[in-house]
Amino acid sequence: MPLSRVSLRSFLSTAKSKLNNAAKHQSPVTFVIGNESADLDSICSTVCLAYLRTYSPFSRNETFYIPLSNLPRRDLALRPELTPVLSHANLKPSDLITLSDLTNYPKAISPPLTRWLLVDHNSLQGELGSIYGSRVVGCIDHHEEEHKIPWDCGPEPRIVEEAGSCSSLVLEYCKPTWTELGKNRSEEARQWNAELARLAIAPVLADTANLMYDSKTTTWDKKAVRYLEGWIMAGEGGEEYSNDAYFKEIAEAKEDVGGLSLRDIWRKDYKQWEERIGNLGVSAVVKDMAFLIEKAGSKEKMLETVKKWGHERGLSLVAIMTTSHPGGDFKRELLLWGLDSKGVEAAKKFAADGEKELRLEKWGEGELDMEGKNEWRRCWWQNKVESSRKQVAPLLRTSLTSS
Repeated sequence: MPLSRVSLRSFLSTAKSKLNNAAKHQSPVTFVIGNESADLDSICSTVCLAYLRTYSPFSRNETFYIPLSNLPRRDLALRPELTPVLSHANLKPSDLITLSDLTNYPKAISPPLTRWLLVDHNSLQGELGSIYGSRVVGCIDHHEEEHKIPWDCGPEPRIVEEAGSCSSLVLEYCKPTWTELGKNRSEEARQWNAELARLAIAPVLADTANLMYDSKTTTWDKKAVRYLEGWIMAGEGGEEYSNDAYFKEIAEAKEDVGGLSLRDIWRKDYKQWEERIGNLGVSAVVKDMAFLIEKAGSKEKMLETVKKWGHERGLSLVAIMTTSHPGGDFKRELLLWGLDSKGVEAAKKFAADGEKELRLEKWGEGELDMEGKNEWRRCWWQNKVESSRKQVAPLLRTSLTSS
């Protein structure tokens, strides 16, 4: 018998209670979790998928899917773009369930009692992966296939496909469920649909630059926006909503990082991969090198914070990828630093292989570059601007594993 639908806020409140009860009574629990960068796409897609799977009228059981944001609660403050998005969904950051709510694992919830559905990644990384990796039951993702999830996931999805936003793939999978739920035309249901649609459309607009980023925007993203804006207009009175205005609101909030320290900027949108011969970490930053240098006070001080961050994370290879819009033109920069002998070898291999593929061009006069016995650093303009971390990270990983 399907569970009776409630608002997003009530759903998250119930999810917290169920997680606490599962830990207290050692009862089975099903998680939906995004990747460890915990960006807007991961967090919103996680909540939307968990909500629609929980209240699906096609469900044959009463599985409650708990959406888990893959970060400590304190780090929600590093994502200013979350606040306006959540507010439009009648939510606050404190409503989200984070790793801080999953205390004392695996003792609190033993692996055999758990099921994990991945969103915006297809390989559970880090400590969670080492403990619960064998309990993954499915995924919806738009990154490179990692071949870590069984091909037959039974009743759960296994989708790894190209899209600008993972939220678009979540929507496509859940569209029959949402359409069926949408047959309830009450004022309350229309409001719930609008709130859910605000959450789902935000990362699509953010990740495709309001569908204007041609090289990233796919048919799934365009279909998602058309479908979701319909629910928003039906629930909010229609003419007051604008994709342009919503995208601008999200973009301005996302780029408001002036109050963060450089360390917080490095970890705000960060992903790490643990390879056999060394670790790779890539930070995506929404400001350019000039901003970062000015914030640090000098080039030397900026580089010092990067090196310190790399050592803190135990990295062989650390990369900083920036985006900016000088004069309205979209630009990318890439700073790459090999911090040990393996990292140096990998960095040099990446430079040799990636220079042509990514159309790398020396940054400035090479003043951020460095060569040493066990360190090697380069900074480039990345002229192939359509290649984001989703495309660059696999190249870096290949350089590291084959070095």
